Amino acid sequence: MERLERAAAAACNVDPLRLAEMYEELGKYNVHSVMVTRHGKVIAEGWWAPYKAEYNHIQYSVSKSFVGTAIGLAVSEGLLTVEDRILDILDGILPSRPCENMEKLTIRHVLTMSTGYRTERNMFQEGESWIYSLLSSYIDDEPGKEFRYISSSTYILSAVIHKLTGQNVFDYLKPRLFEPLGFSENIWWETSPEGLNTGFNGLNATAEDITKLALLYLNNGQWKGRQILPKDWVREASDIQIRNIHNDKNQKLGYRQGFGRFSEDWKSGYGYLFWHCVPKGAYRGDGIYGQMCVVMPEQDMTVAVAAGCSEPDRILDIVWKYLLPAVDVVCTNDEAQHILERKLRELEIPTVKGEQYHPNQEYLSGRVFKVARNGAGIWQIGFLFPENGMPSVSIVTEKGIFKAWIGYEKWVENETGYDPDGFSCDNVIFFNDAALSGAWQEDEYVIKLVYTRTPFVDTLRVRFLDGRIAGSYTHTVKYGQKSYEIIGIED
Repeated sequence: MERLERAAAAACNVDPLRLAEMYEELGKYNVHSVMVTRHGKVIAEGWWAPYKAEYNHIQYSVSKSFVGTAIGLAVSEGLLTVEDRILDILDGILPSRPCENMEKLTIRHVLTMSTGYRTERNMFQEGESWIYSLLSSYIDDEPGKEFRYISSSTYILSAVIHKLTGQNVFDYLKPRLFEPLGFSENIWWETSPEGLNTGFNGLNATAEDITKLALLYLNNGQWKGRQILPKDWVREASDIQIRNIHNDKNQKLGYRQGFGRFSEDWKSGYGYLFWHCVPKGAYRGDGIYGQMCVVMPEQDMTVAVAAGCSEPDRILDIVWKYLLPAVDVVCTNDEAQHILERKLRELEIPTVKGEQYHPNQEYLSGRVFKVARNGAGIWQIGFLFPENGMPSVSIVTEKGIFKAWIGYEKWVENETGYDPDGFSCDNVIFFNDAALSGAWQEDEYVIKLVYTRTPFVDTLRVRFLDGRIAGSYTHTVKYGQKSYEIIGIED
């Protein structure tokens, strides 16, 4: 990975104290990392422990901006135009004639979220061929008439790239984007049952990777003097291609879990798989729970955010509140820079507060409890409380066995035994990498679980009764699901 240049915030005329205040405020909303650049240099970067700079984080719909970039590169290579009809490219998939509106669907319609679909599809329940499912489905309204954010439609563009190049989006972008910009070697992208990159989500990348995409767009497609992406494409992709002032009415979701309020930053216009923002000229790639790739041409700045926030509009509010007034502020106070650096070093997801020991924990150690059916998919829970060692938890689910050590007043990182390639979006406990912190709160043992490559920071609470347990498993964020009751008996 090629590392970006670093500089002090004050050296780029950005107020370090305002930046420190921004990080302080963002910490209240389960933000996991924020990287800020000005004039092409990283001026602030922070990860809330146990998240780390080298860790990938699921990007969700920021993935769409990478798909849009792939389309731009394919246009520059003469493989297609944005006016091409989808069915002219993806011919031979459907055995019979599709609906009339599907025949009108073009690349531009998919790029601008104006496909005419009215309802979202859960592609993970669509069988073996997602593209057949999408192309054979009924399109309610004429394409191009109205913005309606239908996430799954972007998979069509993933299939287009594959059809035209014989490569997945990831493999197509590797020599054209990832390698020239020096992306991290462990970047990866989920695939569908038919082997195509999911497109509408699934990219797993670091904060610095996301920052590099933002900088490429900020610099009109240039990277170190080389034109990676055509300037005209950057202009088109970042311009307002369609109005979305009625976004909340179209979605009919109002204030939904994982997306927050449809504030003005979600109603300021839409480009080619980029959202426009309230500040003049600013736009962003945006993923559920607060994944963001923000480009700010007026300020010559970028912001990359990874988070697990159910109200991501708050994140943007905070960025605008503190970052915009910080720009072009002359600061000669060295202490201000020290305050920012200290704040960045101290960032941490709060550990569980309470007592390290409980009078009955030796008796409880090694006991295993069979758990009643629950929404978390947990079948069995067991604990070990060694007299002079670190406690651990073992959780059996339908997906496998989760085993992890638990830190006290610190995070202990684990490889839990879960297969990171074997998850689905509907899993509760799913990634192999997790950091745990735990403590006794009176007679209840509380564990916080941070899945360090994901947005999820969950909490398990267990109260031990005679041969039984009662408690809960709670999500920080998970598509509106919040807490599941856990009841079990000794096995």
